[in-house]
Amino acid sequence: MASEQSISDIGRKAKATWTHAFHKIFVDLCLEQTLKGNRPGTHFTKEGWTNIVESFHRKLGVRYDRKQLKNHWDVTKEQWKIWSKLIENRSMKWDPTTQKFGASYEDWANYIEENPEAAQFRFKELPFTKELQTIFDGTAVSEETEPPTRRRKKNDGLATPILAMKEQGFNKPDREIERHLDAAVESRSVVTVQSAERRQNYSIGECIECLDRMEEVEEGSELYLFALDVFLKKEHREIFLQLKKPSVRMAWLQRLKSVCPTSH
Repeated sequence: MASEQSISDIGRKAKATWTHAFHKIFVDLCLEQTLKGNRPGTHFTKEGWTNIVESFHRKLGVRYDRKQLKNHWDVTKEQWKIWSKLIENRSMKWDPTTQKFGASYEDWANYIEENPEAAQFRFKELPFTKELQTIFDGTAVSEETEPPTRRRKKNDGLATPILAMKEQGFNKPDREIERHLDAAVESRSVVTVQSAERRQNYSIGECIECLDRMEEVEEGSELYLFALDVFLKKEHREIFLQLKKPSVRMAWLQRLKSVCPTSH
């Protein structure tokens, strides 16, 4: 849904809400302005932004200002950067023909441990990759003229600062689990030495205490025992504790169980 604010109120700025459809229109407009030459460097020209703002309003009937669209541009660019790094990693075995990953469960676990921001793409792809590839030409950071391999080597061993994903509705409205998982990843933001130390404090005991407080999961049930196996992995403990709603924690466990019945 767009916003509780009436979209017919053309003269007033609407609250930025990003549904799948809104994001598609935005990407298409960015692609159009890129192809027209209104993005000669790392940013759109004044004319480019004016065209995007006016076209977005004309197509959807809702008025987002340049700042709101620029914020979404930054988020989109950061998502492309995370995705590009993911599919370039050999261990993930991305097949551009089938558009699927060939990585094993262990490969995913190891990659997400080092790149927690990529967890959002464990069960869903980045939308509109073809258009984004054209827009960014395979890059998405401030040093957009650098080849991805050079950026990766320069930043090797360092965590990438992740933009706050606070734009409501960036994913499909019915993907509550993914949104909460993204929020958990977002809370990590820039990984410093202190945050790395905190990451190691997500103990099995803390997870079990949290699990025991969940009325939705019966102690000793099949899902309960599966969760105990899941807690053996550090990245799973972290995600479980970062998810704040018990219903979302349970949904995440159930989905993980359906994908991988055993965690060993």
